[in-house]
Amino acid sequence: MASAHALLSSPLRLFVDKERNKVVVGEASADFIDALFSFLTLPLGTIVRLLSNKQTYRSPEVGCINNLYQSVQHFNTQVLWNGICKKMLLCPRNPCEKLCQKLRFNVDDTEPTKYFMCGSCRGLSEKWLSTFEGASCTCGKLMEQEMKVEGDEDNNPKGDGVFVRGESMYLIFDDLTVLQNSARNTVHQLVQLGYTDFTKLTEISPNVGLNQIMELLKRALISASPLSDVFLAREARGSKPVSSFAPRLASQDVHGGDSSYNLQITVSKSKNKILYAEAEEDFADFLFSFLTMPLGSSLKLLDGDVNLGSMHNLYKSVKDLNPSWFGHYRSRYSPLSPLLDLKVASQYGCKKQRLDVVEENRPAYYYGTGVYRNNTCYLSNNGVISKDPFKIQSSSSLMLYDPRSGDGRRGSVGFVRRPALFAVMDDLQVTPLTSTSSISFLQKLKVPLNDLEEHKVTIHKNEALNLLGASLTSKAALTNGLFYLVKKQKEEATT
Repeated sequence: MASAHALLSSPLRLFVDKERNKVVVGEASADFIDALFSFLTLPLGTIVRLLSNKQTYRSPEVGCINNLYQSVQHFNTQVLWNGICKKMLLCPRNPCEKLCQKLRFNVDDTEPTKYFMCGSCRGLSEKWLSTFEGASCTCGKLMEQEMKVEGDEDNNPKGDGVFVRGESMYLIFDDLTVLQNSARNTVHQLVQLGYTDFTKLTEISPNVGLNQIMELLKRALISASPLSDVFLAREARGSKPVSSFAPRLASQDVHGGDSSYNLQITVSKSKNKILYAEAEEDFADFLFSFLTMPLGSSLKLLDGDVNLGSMHNLYKSVKDLNPSWFGHYRSRYSPLSPLLDLKVASQYGCKKQRLDVVEENRPAYYYGTGVYRNNTCYLSNNGVISKDPFKIQSSSSLMLYDPRSGDGRRGSVGFVRRPALFAVMDDLQVTPLTSTSSISFLQKLKVPLNDLEEHKVTIHKNEALNLLGASLTSKAALTNGLFYLVKKQKEEATT
């Protein structure tokens, strides 16, 4: 990560209405815009971790996602398949890891992907490769011989922007709306905001370093005016987060099989709210997969139904930006920008998820004795890994270790052990019930038993989206995301 004391060279000019103590408009360099757009690539678990590690007066909470994260933190080793699964959920990989490493200010301090093999089994016909340190080989030893992957380097030139064109300036507004820098856009937006000239505006050029970018990440999640909050020190400690979500009440997905399943929920009749749900491992995996999902993927799935501080404005800005203003890296990922097609990092997805969240394609890896460049053979650790079998001698394919199964050599199953039963509270605190006293659990609820009412609801894609939106914006994700199903059942029972 870049030094917190490093400063960009004039990355930002802000025009401030001093009477209102508010940023009205700014001109920003590509370095600054790239840093803001990189927020969209961050998995939700990474956002929680970054903000909880930052010593501030009060770190913002992203709906109920913090509770999901803390639940995993408190799990013992018997809940998940292994310690690697726990680390995957607490430190998920960024699908744009290599792009973000090129940023002048990269807030994601997740450890870069490394590759490991077993030092004893590299000569055998069956060879395994792990992108996680500490995985167990088929021979019982640890896969701890770190390997370099030939061809994994990025040879694209530096200094020409990452997500946007590096030579351009951009207009930015207090709510993080980003536009192409043009006189037409400037005039239109200022008139819309009630300004007919610049007489009421004062220009400032604040210092911008990693600390300011981190503060913007924090404020962008909960505030409609993060630029003013950070650069005019306008943050109100008691301010209410600006987030909302409009649940979709009519389910369009009626397919069975993996696309839907039943969930047992318990409701407080007196409070008209869901207290908890009893869930098996598939539903728990689905909830935990929120932690591995990039923020931009979540906003894309919710398609305008969610307001999350100012983050939705960042995503909309990417959608509306002319493709010619995107950085040259776009051609490697999609015809437009990688930010519009964010996927979950390879090996971090949920197999039985109810959302259209795609996991990155898993490349094929090969192992051989050397690599040729300009007729010169280079050796690495008596062997080399490559994504291109024609670049190495005596190449043989490698099988990729997957921690999301009992032994890492079967296909992905999920993060939690099977079978399992969990209590999922309304605020998404998750408690394993397999080894927990049910009587103690009910006592902690402090609710009269005759006030409890059980319902069975079906989770389709629509309900899954509602849970995602509610988990980002509220402290009562189950009630806000699913209670309409209880109301519907009661209405149908009385007719």
